[in-house]
Amino acid sequence: MRCPKCLLCLSALLTLLGLKVYIEWASESQLSKAYRGPQGTLPGPTAAGLEPTLPANLSARLGQTGPLPSAYWNQQQWRLGALPSGNSTEAGGCRAWGAAAAAEIPDFTSYPEDLRRFLLSAACRSFPRWLPEGGSGQVASCRETAVPYLLLAVKSEPGRFAERQAVRETWGGPALGIRLLFLLGSPAGEGGPDLGPLVAWESHRYSDLLLWDFLDLPFNQTLKDLLLLSWLSHHCPGVSFILQAQDDAFVHTPALLDYLRALPPSWAPGLYLGEVFTQAKPLRKPGGPFYVPGSFFEGDYPAYASGGGYVIAGRLAPWLLQAAARVAPFPFNDVYIGLCFRALGLVPRAHKGFLTAWPADRTAEPCALQNLLLVRPLSPQDSIRLWKRLQDPQLLC
Repeated sequence: MRCPKCLLCLSALLTLLGLKVYIEWASESQLSKAYRGPQGTLPGPTAAGLEPTLPANLSARLGQTGPLPSAYWNQQQWRLGALPSGNSTEAGGCRAWGAAAAAEIPDFTSYPEDLRRFLLSAACRSFPRWLPEGGSGQVASCRETAVPYLLLAVKSEPGRFAERQAVRETWGGPALGIRLLFLLGSPAGEGGPDLGPLVAWESHRYSDLLLWDFLDLPFNQTLKDLLLLSWLSHHCPGVSFILQAQDDAFVHTPALLDYLRALPPSWAPGLYLGEVFTQAKPLRKPGGPFYVPGSFFEGDYPAYASGGGYVIAGRLAPWLLQAAARVAPFPFNDVYIGLCFRALGLVPRAHKGFLTAWPADRTAEPCALQNLLLVRPLSPQDSIRLWKRLQDPQLLC
């Protein structure tokens, strides 16, 4: 009687083992179907979402599907057809949006000064170029030079001469298929020294400064994004990819080029790549740099790539401009760009090689950065030292 019982037990054990193997195989199969990209990526747009679209009603895409919150941004986005355009002195011009915000937000006077200033002029997005006397230092369009494969668009401030020079001498230096531009506001400043003559010399020397006549303040970073996109649409429409970065970033340019050239064809047209935040929420504690009052915005942020550095497909420039005309202004430029991509039906792709909050106590060694694409912040001295070591043919990691 023992043998039949043994056989029965063995059969039961084999059945359970087979069931376990099947369940694990099925789970891995489903996971691989859901996440087809390589490690370090998020699920990308569906096949239908690779081509950007801009529906007549953006509310559903921007997450406003339930009862409408009473916050000003949410109300404005619900009603918004397009932002006002034209000179701020015209009736109903761009300043009208800010005047309405000041009048309709009940606790507007309690907002931080920088946020109040941003909201009063947030819809004003047409600014003339700032040009040195005599017009020297003009930035050539791509029709006058070779169309770059990768445009390095680096946000800077007029007084950050050392940071710009470090970029020129390292990862932004001359290379095949690459062009470097710096994005700046007016060097005249506000209450500080007039840097105009120094910036004019620099512009004449390098011809890589795109300057506009607006105050270069933290909440005006979105202006640099939008004015660059407008410049590209007119002067460099054929660029393949655009890297938006800060001047304290370090970019491993050869590795980034290799990555972009190896992209699957289905990824490249709608690319929005960087260090992605998918569950960010507004910070409600007053006094911090990212404070957002509840009377201004309610809800969660969209998935967005950190403004410290991200890459987008060049063909999306005109699409993003169209989306920006119909997305209510928001003070943080990376969140705003995320809103514009969401309006277009596109999502960001995460890459572990983008680190936009490099720990201050961590030494930037070449072997630690060899497999990274972008890190920040690094000082100009650290960037130069790191670049030289990465170029050393005898470097062993």
